[in-house]
Amino acid sequence: MTPGNKHLFGTDGIRQEVGTFPLDDISIPKLGYAFGKIIKDHNVRIIIGRDTRNSGQHIQQLLTHGIKKANPPVIVESCGVIPTPGLSYITREFQFDFGIMITASHNPYSDNGIKFFNSQGEKLSESIEKEIEEFFYRIHENTLEISSFASTSITPENESYSQKYAAFLTSHAREIESHIRERKMRAVIDCANGATYRIAEEIFKEAGFKTIMIGVQPDGKNINRECGSTHTSNLIKAIQKENANIGIAFDGDGDRLIMADSKGRLLDGDHILYHIAIYFKNITVPQFNDIIVGTQMSNLGLEKALIDSGFTFLRTKVGDKYVYQGMNSQNAILGGEPSGHTIISTYQKSGDGILTALFFLKALSTAGISSVEAFDNLLLYPQEMRDIKIKERKNLEEWDQLQRMIREFNETYQSDSRLLIRYSGTEPKIRLMMESKRQIVIDENLGKFEALIQSTIGLPAESLKEN
Repeated sequence: MTPGNKHLFGTDGIRQEVGTFPLDDISIPKLGYAFGKIIKDHNVRIIIGRDTRNSGQHIQQLLTHGIKKANPPVIVESCGVIPTPGLSYITREFQFDFGIMITASHNPYSDNGIKFFNSQGEKLSESIEKEIEEFFYRIHENTLEISSFASTSITPENESYSQKYAAFLTSHAREIESHIRERKMRAVIDCANGATYRIAEEIFKEAGFKTIMIGVQPDGKNINRECGSTHTSNLIKAIQKENANIGIAFDGDGDRLIMADSKGRLLDGDHILYHIAIYFKNITVPQFNDIIVGTQMSNLGLEKALIDSGFTFLRTKVGDKYVYQGMNSQNAILGGEPSGHTIISTYQKSGDGILTALFFLKALSTAGISSVEAFDNLLLYPQEMRDIKIKERKNLEEWDQLQRMIREFNETYQSDSRLLIRYSGTEPKIRLMMESKRQIVIDENLGKFEALIQSTIGLPAESLKEN
C-alpha cells in the first residue's frame, strides 16, 4: 500500500507491514487526527486494546496522540492485551463511544493493523471509514505537525477489563462444566501466542476440562508463528500425544476458531456453524429464525446439509463484516466463514473464538455426541483452491472463452459441484475455487480453468521466480 492508494481500509480494518504506509510513524498520528476530527462530539470516551505484537504499544501511543491533538477533551482508555471480541464486548457493555483494536489478526508479527468499533461493538460502517480516509488524505501531505508524541499522556493499561470479558465467557463455560468433568475430558488449547493467552486456560478449566496449553508464551514476535488456527500441525500432534478429546485453536486476536476431533481431523468454521445451528433449532432459541448466513467460500456440503435440516442458507461476499451485514438484513443471529469467524449476534457483534468454542461444546453436550461424531455427521465436499498471480485484470463477465467454460461446467455438474472465480481484493491475484461431491470432477476440470487464466492474464514463470 502506498500513499497513492486511496483505500486505507480493507475487509477488516487497516492492515500493513509495520513501518510502511500507513503504519509508519508519520501516518499513524495523522490517522488518529483524522479519526478525532470526524468524531466531532467532544464528550467522547474511547477504549483501545491490542494483541501481543511488539509494535502494539507504540502504535497505540502514536494513534492516541493524533486523536487527542484533534479533539483534546476526548477521553482515551487502554485495556492492554485483549482479544478483539473482548474489545468489542467492553466497548458495548461499558458504554464507550468507540473502540479501537490494534491487531493484524492471523498475520505474522511484522504486520499490524487497526480496527475501529462503534458504541455497539460493531465494526464501523463503510461510510464512516470513507470519511476517515478522505480526511486523512487531505492532511497527509500538509505540514501539520503531529508526529511528535513524547508528551502524550496515555491512561495506564487497565487489565481489569480483560477479566470482565473473561467473566462473561465463564458464565457460558459453567453451563457445560458437569458434563465435561464427569467424562474427565482433556482439551488441547492453542492460543497462537496471541491475545487469548491470558484468559483461555481459566475459562476452559471452568468448563470442566483438563487443559493442555500451547502457544501461550508470547514474546512480541512469535504471534501466529507455526501455531494457532492457521498452523494446526502442533495442535494435532498434541492431541495425539496427550490422548485429548478435542483440540481448540485461536488466531492471534482471538476472533477465529478452528477445532480438531480426537483423531486429529480438523473441524473448521463450516462444521462449527452446522452444529451450532442444529443446537439452536433443538433448544428453540426465541430469536432464531432458521436462517444461516455463510459466504461464497462456505462448502456446498454445508449448504445441502443445512437445507436438508430445514434451514435457509444465504451466502455473502468473503469477510466477517459482510456476514454480519447479511445477518442484519435477514434478522439472522448465526453466521460465519470456513476460516473460523463465527458470529452469534445475540451475544457478540463480531467473531469470538472462545465464545464460539463454548457454544460448539454446548451443542455436542446437548446432542450427546463426541468430537469424532461431530466430524462424521457433516459431509463436506472435496474443495480445492488456486491463487494465480496476474499481470492484469480482465473483465470476467466479458471474457467469452472463460464464460463459455463456466456455462459448460455448470450445465454438466451444477447439481453437486460449484465453481468460484474472483479477484483478490488486496493482492494482484485471481482466486479459483472448485468443489464437488466427486473428487474426479475437480481432478478433470480445475486444471483447465487454471491453464486458461494462467496463459491469458497470469504472470510468466520468469516473473514468478523473481517474486
